[in-house]
Amino acid sequence: MSNVLLYVDDFLICYRSKYVHIIERHLQRCLNKLQDWADINGFKFSESKTVCVHFCRLRKEHSDPTLTLNGKQIPVVEETKFLGLVFDRKLTFVPHLRYLRTKCLKALNLLRVVAHTSWGGDQQTLLHLYRSLIRSKLDYGCIVYGSTRNSYLKMLEPIQNHALRLCLGAFRTSPDSSLCAEANEPPLYLRKRLSLQYAVKISSCSMNPTVKCVFI
Repeated sequence: MSNVLLYVDDFLICYRSKYVHIIERHLQRCLNKLQDWADINGFKFSESKTVCVHFCRLRKEHSDPTLTLNGKQIPVVEETKFLGLVFDRKLTFVPHLRYLRTKCLKALNLLRVVAHTSWGGDQQTLLHLYRSLIRSKLDYGCIVYGSTRNSYLKMLEPIQNHALRLCLGAFRTSPDSSLCAEANEPPLYLRKRLSLQYAVKISSCSMNPTVKCVFI
């Protein structure tokens, strides 16, 4: 089964099959058509940004597909970033969680400065900063990476707990559940309801192209 995704200048083609040679044949045929279209219309694909990821959970040895674009072989990598999400070949999303944690820690440093006890912002201002600088990053793509193991997702919980302590001026020994209740913020594991909200939203319009992907 093949699929094509396009967003602005980010383009993705994928094919699913039990046999590598079938995947290789269909993808190479699609790449040849894309290259012919690019040559006719005067476009050029970035060779440095074009990579291949073989999503597979087989533990035994197996070959990766060999694909070429414009006469050059496309490298097969362990992980790649697409629309801000890091996809690894096992779909554990651990690389993305580490990348997300690094980004949030940088924003947390800014929040730590603004939350100074003598001249810093008030509680509501700090919570607004948390929601715009940190929670927005945690929410982006959670519909996708939220399918990973709960033990992996727990590496993001200290970020929210630390941020809420800074916003509320709470002690380090304050229970995490009390911080969420005081700040009127749900725990991260409850943020998965965004997936349900997204599904309800797109189901309200049968003409939405993502309806077939979500409900079929």
